[in-house]
Amino acid sequence: MKTKKINHHIQEEAIPCFECEAGTLKLTERDYSANLPGGGHLVVPDVPMHACDQCGDVLLGDEGNQRIEAFLNKALNVISPEEIEEFLRKYELTQKQASQITGYGEKNISRWLTGRSRPSESVSNFFRLILADDEAFERLRQKNFHPTETPSFPTKECQPDAQEKEILKLVDFRVLKQMGIVDGTQSPKEKRTQLCAWARCRDLPEFEDVMGQRFGQMAAFKDSDQQFNKVSAGLWASIGERRATQIETASYHRDKLRKAVKQLRELTQHHLEDVIGDVCRILAKAGVALVFVPIMKQSALRGSTCLNSPSKAVIIHGLKFRSLSQFWIILFHEIAHLLLHISKPGEVFADYEDQKNDEKEQEADDWAYDTLVSVDRHLEFKGSLQKPTIWALKNFADQIKVHPAIAAEIFNRRIGKDVFAYGHLKSKGLFPNISTEQAEALLRTIDRA
Repeated sequence: MKTKKINHHIQEEAIPCFECEAGTLKLTERDYSANLPGGGHLVVPDVPMHACDQCGDVLLGDEGNQRIEAFLNKALNVISPEEIEEFLRKYELTQKQASQITGYGEKNISRWLTGRSRPSESVSNFFRLILADDEAFERLRQKNFHPTETPSFPTKECQPDAQEKEILKLVDFRVLKQMGIVDGTQSPKEKRTQLCAWARCRDLPEFEDVMGQRFGQMAAFKDSDQQFNKVSAGLWASIGERRATQIETASYHRDKLRKAVKQLRELTQHHLEDVIGDVCRILAKAGVALVFVPIMKQSALRGSTCLNSPSKAVIIHGLKFRSLSQFWIILFHEIAHLLLHISKPGEVFADYEDQKNDEKEQEADDWAYDTLVSVDRHLEFKGSLQKPTIWALKNFADQIKVHPAIAAEIFNRRIGKDVFAYGHLKSKGLFPNISTEQAEALLRTIDRA
């Protein structure tokens, strides 16, 4: 340890030496060798300290420790408490949420914030990266942050009572078995246990409440003339949301989605099996997870959407009508809700008696139709022929670059009658269905999502 003559501003102070008791501790400045966390050491120059004039023992005070800490922080490129605070403030996180997202202990984060502990260089680089790169942070948040999780098993396994038996009747166990969520048991007790375990509910009345709330958190395309219950609809939406957590997306933004629409429209002319991967990737780049969940009894839903978080949107597609045109019309209908009606998590409007009388549902239909086949081009086509033929329809669809099936269905819906007979279009290969194999490939459960 090299001794340096004391600067003039440091006052001499005679303190008895605690080690030898014969000498006195006098203020000086010396180089200090500090051990590093990963091994080795680093020399900190000019550290204020008290040294014994007899035995040489030294005593570091607050000023000396602060000098060492500041030097090491700078030398090791350690992130500062102010930067950690900026990270929490920028992403509006509590220390607990930051711990859940980053994987670092809440106590560690607290110590780094107060300066009681020094994060490593790798930890510092990690925080600086996600502080500077919003996209990297959002991908991390989507992967690691599930703040609403509840216990993963029922409080008590027992036979369902009368109320719970009525709730079980609302659930489509056949579809749940196909998806691997339940094992197909016929035992009411086992059905109750498996359903509560999957939903992380204590009992079936809680399950009913949770599913009703989940349905209320989605903007759903509901068929008004079909049997419907909120338990089945909420379960359908919950399965979709679970699947969406497995899909990594960029950070969601409406402008990205608007640009994605143009790319998606160009894909409508192709066979679905050839472009479905591109559809999912284009939406993921815009921050939208597209998932497929089979229709269940009394769910009465074709599609649904929500903002799962400010950084991730979810579209659930049920493939209810196995036709190419319906695939695209429903998808564009759900995109319309995101662009026109939903700006933050929690904005929904699913509870209507008749879909035809709901203003926002009609706006979504109109936007989807007009984006796929503009009203102006529709009127131009309609006025050009006294009696449109399917071959004129095909030429028209080629000109506007959509599939003839889409043009035909939108034309028929706007007119209010089947000007183009679907059976005739099918016989000419102009109204393709989604095959059973295609639907199964889209609906196949990867795991117990």
